[in-house]
Amino acid sequence: MKQISQRLLPWLALCLLTLLLLTGCVSAAPDKAPPLLVSIESDANITPEETADFQQAALATTVYYQEQGLQLKKPVTLVLTRNRQAFLTESVSRFKVSELEVHKAAKAVDALAGDHLIVFNVNGTPTTRQRVFILAHELTHQYQRELAGANAGAVKWMLEGMAEAVGAQLVARAGFFSVPQYKANWQTGITLAPQKPALSELRTSSGWSNSLSTYGGPLTYKTAGLANLVLLERHGTPKILAYFRELSRGATPESAFRQAFGQEMDQFENEIAVLCRKAS
Repeated sequence: MKQISQRLLPWLALCLLTLLLLTGCVSAAPDKAPPLLVSIESDANITPEETADFQQAALATTVYYQEQGLQLKKPVTLVLTRNRQAFLTESVSRFKVSELEVHKAAKAVDALAGDHLIVFNVNGTPTTRQRVFILAHELTHQYQRELAGANAGAVKWMLEGMAEAVGAQLVARAGFFSVPQYKANWQTGITLAPQKPALSELRTSSGWSNSLSTYGGPLTYKTAGLANLVLLERHGTPKILAYFRELSRGATPESAFRQAFGQEMDQFENEIAVLCRKAS
């Protein structure tokens, strides 16, 4: 019992800090407490503990973006389903699309997001750490869309990679893994893979889909995530957000990247290729 308590202390401390921030007992910024614009709808067979994990992750992610001066403009609904079949069925109903479209979109993932709506397969995220990561990832897409609208996905590896990087940061805040651990694990996994996608292949939605089919979901997401952890390490979160703001002003992805990070996108993609090259 003592070991379990020590393991949970960082997460409980983060939950307490988040609660204090949201109730205004302490402030993330002077006189500003972030409103929680996230509600949860759960299947009857989702446990209170599972719901609480998503709730606390939503609070922590809200605080993270409050620190960057961002708040959601509209409420987001989280729908928690028990298993893969319930997840797919609920997605068809909620997003008003065909089963074929849902099966295609849900390939290799346990969450689907639309306009201020996210549907989760809880069985696909059996641990608290995984729930923190996937909630932070999916909620990040809502902030990206509010920042850049339809242009948010102009470069797929930036869209998905930033969400992966935020997931890593929120897991680190909860005391499970550190961001350097994530970076090292992702880099090692990519480096050891006999075949891997080039970052430049992951710019477009079609290239991303092809990578999922060819290399699998984990390797595709790790590649995008690693690239964004490198950007985070070099420039910090404000510069990553600046890229999306440039897109909202009508900048091309290449120009937005140049303005935010001070280098050409293809040059950076080549640097990541070198980073992931397997030693001979």
